[in-house]
Amino acid sequence: MVENNICPIGNTLDVFNRKWIFCIMSNIYNGKTHFNEFKQMNPTISNHVLAQTLKYMEEQGMVIKTVTDEVHNKTEYSLTEKGLKTNKILYEITSYFFNELDDTRTEEEKESLLKEYREVYGIK
Repeated sequence: MVENNICPIGNTLDVFNRKWIFCIMSNIYNGKTHFNEFKQMNPTISNHVLAQTLKYMEEQGMVIKTVTDEVHNKTEYSLTEKGLKTNKILYEITSYFFNELDDTRTEEEKESLLKEYREVYGIK
């Protein structure tokens, strides 16, 4: 039994305290790397919140922002090693959704989608 006052779950969740972090990470795993792509994939997020979240993710060392076209102010976001280590967390959240919360799909559809997500997140 751990006997100190540190709660690793609570402390970890403090880092991921913004609603959109896992969605953005999932978008990057799915090949979306630009601000407008994140916005397109998550249409209810405001531009301001998206920009703040991406900045926070950079500060936390989860993503790297790379300027790809200075003239047109184009940037790409990619996951750092730290960000890539969330693949199992993202998969487990996705799996929990399909197995426990989604009652709109058949079991076969759910398993097919989970297989795709295992590939996306690099889960063997």
